[in-house]
Amino acid sequence: MKGIDEFRNKLPDYQGKKIRVFAVLALVVFVSSLMFQLFLDSLPRIFRKIDVLQIIAPLTPIIGSLIIISVGFLVVRKFWRIRDKYLSKYGIKAYQKAFKFVVIGIPMLFSVIVHSFFSTDLIAPYSIDDTLSRYLGRPFSELLLSFPFYVLYIRLVLSIFFVGLGLTVVNRALSFFGIDNMSLVYIFYPEESTLQNHAIYSILRHPTYHSLLLISIGAIIFRFSIYSVIYFLIFLVGINIHIKCVEEKELIQRFGEGYRKYKENVPAFFVRLKDLKKYFSILLKA
Repeated sequence: MKGIDEFRNKLPDYQGKKIRVFAVLALVVFVSSLMFQLFLDSLPRIFRKIDVLQIIAPLTPIIGSLIIISVGFLVVRKFWRIRDKYLSKYGIKAYQKAFKFVVIGIPMLFSVIVHSFFSTDLIAPYSIDDTLSRYLGRPFSELLLSFPFYVLYIRLVLSIFFVGLGLTVVNRALSFFGIDNMSLVYIFYPEESTLQNHAIYSILRHPTYHSLLLISIGAIIFRFSIYSVIYFLIFLVGINIHIKCVEEKELIQRFGEGYRKYKENVPAFFVRLKDLKKYFSILLKA
């Protein structure tokens, strides 16, 4: 895999199989975050005798995702903010010490996307008192009985298309930029990085976030509910705040007016219609 040696070199205490500890940590964080959100989905129905939970019942799924995405972005932000402090304190092991923030924050964010594929009554079913929660969580095609049955198949095909496209973009990004860039190694060591001038950057500023949003769109189509739209908006707003306040702030400091002009001419997450042909050409190019 491209960049694997550069990535491993920045984790000197985790050579060989020891590196798996990060994979285990990421998996534990992802599963825990997902289960927390699923638990919040059904919390009012699990504890029916708590009046305040019955009052906020339609909001608990949204609250769960808001908590996880907020904590996730704060943890990732920490990785960017501690760079100078860690470089001064740990030297060549600075990235290794800070990498835990990536391993914790990114799985939390991804769990919000995966959560949007699940029904909000997965753990505890709706009761007759959950009218609004049921309305927000049920697919439109179930709420509006006039939807023809074949719409379900169309939704499934479109959902698979967007999820597949998102995963393709992730895979291509790994091959384009390498795991060292994708793992944010050069946030700590910018002097060791090479200029990334791949064609994808001429049509998108943030192809990795673009891929995550594609998967989120797949979730909207799959669930086809108001909640799934809300989850997408939460994720989109969270990414925009993070990009504006953390990543692009640092890029502007590093590249100055040149990056400001680049921002004005190239969209962050969504491909313009005129660039679709070039976009698919890049993804399909061997």
